Amino acid sequence: MNHDSHTPTDAATPTAPPPTGFTDYVKSLGPGIVVVVSWLGTGDFISASVAGSNFGYALIWTLLIAILSRYFIVSTMSRYQLCNSVGDETILDGYGRVWRGFPTYIGATTCVLGFVYVSFLLIAAGTALDHLFAAVVPAGQWGTFCWAIPTAAAALWLASRRDGHYRALEIVAQLTMAVLVLSFFVALVGTGVDFGELFGGLLFELPPGEAGYITAASTAVGLIGAVGGSAANLLYPYLMHEKGWRGQSYRKLQRIDLRFGTLVMFGLVLAVWVVAAETLHGTEQGVSSADGLALMMEKAIGPAGPPIMWCAVFFTVFNNIVTQPRVFVRMFVESLHKSRPDRAEHIRLRHRMPANAHKELFLHDRVFWIVFLLIMTVPLVFSLPFMPGMVVLTLLGNSVNVLTVPAVIIGLIVMTTRRDLMPASHVNKWWQTTTLALIGAIGLWATYQLILSVVNLLG
Repeated sequence: MNHDSHTPTDAATPTAPPPTGFTDYVKSLGPGIVVVVSWLGTGDFISASVAGSNFGYALIWTLLIAILSRYFIVSTMSRYQLCNSVGDETILDGYGRVWRGFPTYIGATTCVLGFVYVSFLLIAAGTALDHLFAAVVPAGQWGTFCWAIPTAAAALWLASRRDGHYRALEIVAQLTMAVLVLSFFVALVGTGVDFGELFGGLLFELPPGEAGYITAASTAVGLIGAVGGSAANLLYPYLMHEKGWRGQSYRKLQRIDLRFGTLVMFGLVLAVWVVAAETLHGTEQGVSSADGLALMMEKAIGPAGPPIMWCAVFFTVFNNIVTQPRVFVRMFVESLHKSRPDRAEHIRLRHRMPANAHKELFLHDRVFWIVFLLIMTVPLVFSLPFMPGMVVLTLLGNSVNVLTVPAVIIGLIVMTTRRDLMPASHVNKWWQTTTLALIGAIGLWATYQLILSVVNLLG
C-alpha cells in the first residue's frame, strides 16, 4: 500500500518532489549530512582518538560494527516513518500506537537530554573559540563563558527560524563538513597511513596481551551501546520530515542519503583514529579532552594543528546546538498535542491554519518557545569557571540515555513487527527483530556502565 495516497501533507512543510535521475538524487541528499554532523560531537572524536592512541589500528573493526548498528537502527526508524500503512507522518506517531504514554515519555526525556547536551556543547564551543581568539581577546578563566554567550545567541537565532530553518541547517552542516574533511585530510597527509595495519584493524585483529579479548569486547560493546541506544537517532526521521520526504516513494532516496552520511561519518571518525594511532600510539600520551585533540593535531601537522582542530570542534558542536534542541522540544510539544487534542485544535483555529497542518502546530505553541528558550539559555551557567567540567557533563549526558533507550528500542521493535501497522513487504524479518533486541540490550549495558562511571567520578 502506498503511503502517499492517504497521508496528509503539511501546508507549512511541502512534500519534496521525488528525484528521477542521478543528478536529482545528488541534489536531494541532505538529512544524512545534517544528522551525521549532529552525531559527531567531541565525544566521538575523543573516543576514536583514545582508542587509536591506546591500541593503534587494532580495534578499528569495533568502530565499523558500531556505525553499522546505528545505520540499522536509524534505517528501521525511517522505514516505519515512510512505509507504515496507517498514515503516520513521524516516528512519534508510531510510538503513540504502541502505547499512548510513549510520545509524552520520549518527548519529556529527550528534553532533559537536550538540556544536558546543550550544557556541555556550549562549554565545548566556548572553549574552542577561547583557544582560537585568546591572543586577540584574552579573557582568562572567563574565556569559555564569554564565548559561550555569542555562540548560544547565534544558535538560538538559527534554530528559532520559522521559515527556511531546514535550509539553514543544511548550510551549517555543509560548512561544518567542509571544515572537518579539510582538517583531517591535512592531518592524514601529515601523518601518513599504514594501510597494512589499517587492513588488519578491519579484520578483527585483537591487541596483544592476556586482556586482548576483554579489551576488544568492552570497546565494541561500549561503542555499539553509545550509538545504537542514543536518543540522537530520533533526529534523522524528523529531519526527513522537515526536508519534505513522505511515503514509500522516498525510501530509495532515504537509503542512499543515510548510506552516504554513514560512510562520511565512518571516514571522518576513522581519520581521527588513524591520526591518533600514528601520532600517539606507543608514546604513553593519550587523549582525555578536547585539549588532547589539539595536541594530537599539533603532533600531526605542527603549529597549525591546534587552530584547525579548534575550528573543527566549534563547527561540529555549533551544528549540534542548532539541530538537537529544536527537534527534541518539538517531540515533546507534539506529544502534548497528542494527549490533549483540544489544545492543538484551539491553536490551529486561533492561527487559522488548515486542518492538514497539524505537524507544524508546535511553532505556534507557547510551551515550545518557553521550553526551547530554557534549554538554549540556562545551560550557559555551566560555562562559568566554578561549574563542573566538560568531561563530567559529557558522561552525565550519555548516562541519561538510560531514560530513553528502553522506550526507543522496545517501541521500535513492536512498531516494525506489527502487521496491522506495516505492509507485509516492510514488516520486520526475524533477524531484524533479533538484531534490534541485541543492540538494545548492549545499549542498556553500556548505559549502566556509564552511570557507574559518573557515580565513581562524582563520589
